Amino acid sequence: MHTNRRASFTLSTTALVAALTLTGAAISGCTTPAPGPAASSTAAPAAEAATLPDTVLGEHAAWILEAMNGDLEPIDIDAGIAERFDAAMLEQLSVAELRQVIEQLQLQGPWRIDAVDVAPDAGTQAVITIRPAEGDALDMQIAVDGEDLVAGLFFAPSAADRTPSTSWAELEDVVESFAADTTMVVTEVDAAAVDPDAKAGAGASGTPGAELAADRLLETGDPAAPHPSGSIFKLYVLGAVADAVEAGSLTWDTALTITDDIKSLPSGELQNEPAGTTVTVREAAEKMIAISDNTATDLLIATVGPEAVEAALADMGHHDPSLNTPMPTTRALFQLGWGPAESRAGTRDRWSAADETERRAMLDSLPGGIVTVDPADLTDSVWQRGLDWFTSADDLVAAHVALQQRATTDAGAPLGEILSANPGLGTIGEEWSTVAFKGGSSIGVLAGSWYLERASDGKAFVISIQGETDTPTELADMATFFGQVEDAVALLAAE
Repeated sequence: MHTNRRASFTLSTTALVAALTLTGAAISGCTTPAPGPAASSTAAPAAEAATLPDTVLGEHAAWILEAMNGDLEPIDIDAGIAERFDAAMLEQLSVAELRQVIEQLQLQGPWRIDAVDVAPDAGTQAVITIRPAEGDALDMQIAVDGEDLVAGLFFAPSAADRTPSTSWAELEDVVESFAADTTMVVTEVDAAAVDPDAKAGAGASGTPGAELAADRLLETGDPAAPHPSGSIFKLYVLGAVADAVEAGSLTWDTALTITDDIKSLPSGELQNEPAGTTVTVREAAEKMIAISDNTATDLLIATVGPEAVEAALADMGHHDPSLNTPMPTTRALFQLGWGPAESRAGTRDRWSAADETERRAMLDSLPGGIVTVDPADLTDSVWQRGLDWFTSADDLVAAHVALQQRATTDAGAPLGEILSANPGLGTIGEEWSTVAFKGGSSIGVLAGSWYLERASDGKAFVISIQGETDTPTELADMATFFGQVEDAVALLAAE
């Protein structure tokens, strides 16, 4: 198994759903189509399908390959998509749009299976390397949900043959070669900040990340420069929740009610629950971090109050909280960035030019009820207009350390499990006693952040990678993008 292949599992099921909106462009831009008409799949023998896992995921993957190899009529493909894909997927792309993706791939068939890499969980995610008759291989990333439906599907140029970096200098060269503007920073955290006897209760004063750094092992870009980070801002929501529990105004078992005014768009699952459904604070926090559930996030923001999350920015060491003040919910970001077509450009311009007071007024004026934004409209980036959540690499060091410090308290005890439920690195070796992760993405934005403690000596590190671009397809190869983090972890483990 290649480390870069495991990097594909950094994406939660719902993140894969969101990524699919880029698939059509990514396929046409990153593969070499074979000339001539689509070929029959008779060249894809049944023996190859046998290499797939004997599970629901394997059966779905076999059907997708059958469709890609031209063995199914369009009407049968449409029926299969409607039957096999979950509601969130079909909200992102229609049956017809998904069939068009498959038809693009038919032009390069027949496809054969080169490798199958199943994630080390319940077998709900896999990366399947497939190779066409001519041209380059693709990694087909597929995920299924708790109802055995396809909840994620993404195609990217195969990273199976990527050569891992064996030094920090090599890693720096690779990251700097990316088409998208990418900042990657690997920081060794000062021992005093993570000492078990000293860190309890520390960090509440908002120590800046630069002051927590004992060493920088890698810097591509300025660690102090802010970048759009997508859902990584949910670390601050988690911090605000922990602070509310510490203050006694909330418990992890408090029941919260989902309403139509709270529901956001995917990623996530809770947007599919009927209004009136209840979840506990802890359940919402777990979904917010592990699968980046947007509705869970907005439910927690509504519970503690937006001002508490804004205060957490300073309390957790953010260098400039005004960049995210007022802090939009995920729902608000969808509405402001991709609202009604006739007013969309004007709304973006107003937000970009507005001061804090004007932005708060814009947030207050957003409509309630079910979000009417069409996911199909999420094609152009808006981070350039200030519509995202902005953090620097140093901010992410401070945020992760602050959460680890809170995790040593009675009120913050669940934080360790919440932050490590999705480690974002596939299989974690025994070299690491603690791994916490939060990633983020939006159109033209891809980012990840990790806090790791090395078992052999207790040293702690924060790794962050943040990519931004005006051309979203430049960030379509997520396996290679996050593969650099795998390489960094391997270098740290080998020290």
